[in-house]
Amino acid sequence: MGLDPWGLRRIEKLLLNLDGVGSLKIVPDGHGGIEEIHVLSSSPLGPKQIVRNIESALLAEFGLQIDHRKISIARVRAPEIEAAAPPETPHTKADTAPAPARTGDRRLVLGNVRIERAAGQKVTCRVDLSHDDTVFTGEAEGPDFEKARMEVAATAALEAAQQAGGDSLSLALQGIESVGAFGHSFVLASVNGTVKRESASLAGVVRVRDSVEEAAVLACLQAVNRWIGCR
Repeated sequence: MGLDPWGLRRIEKLLLNLDGVGSLKIVPDGHGGIEEIHVLSSSPLGPKQIVRNIESALLAEFGLQIDHRKISIARVRAPEIEAAAPPETPHTKADTAPAPARTGDRRLVLGNVRIERAAGQKVTCRVDLSHDDTVFTGEAEGPDFEKARMEVAATAALEAAQQAGGDSLSLALQGIESVGAFGHSFVLASVNGTVKRESASLAGVVRVRDSVEEAAVLACLQAVNRWIGCR
């Protein structure tokens, strides 16, 4: 089935009625198929079950088969759970010190996110990540509009994370979107990670609090740290 606008809306309507799908974005591949499906969920269902539900629904309703690796599930806390959670510490202020990592913890910690505007409607973003006592700084530049600023911030974050991982680690931004769900705005990041011959499609989602740029950095960091943490 070719994905014309009407066909895409039919698929979106079907998937939004599935258990575990709170919000989603479908990325066509330009050849009548689906390149990626990104889902936000606050359901207690596990990500694998949600993926299986999507695969089964597409096959039963449209005869459409899709590789499970093209479906990414990002979990968000339900609003009532999030409201009861302790507030997060802001990360963008220059005088905010990174929280120390636990002994043996391989995860990276966000230090600063700095956005500088330049002539020609350009922005530069610098992101500091730390592990133990070492700070890694990534930098990227791009146009000064919201979607591009999210991409610039995410790229800078992944550059810093790649420095921390060494030559064997490769990180590439697959896509980033700002989406609305459960009455809030979220940034969803999709990252491809490769270490030697092992490759993984990673996803992170963070609620927008101070800025979409900070949320983009945190979403990438969430995706990468989950992968690092289980290796």
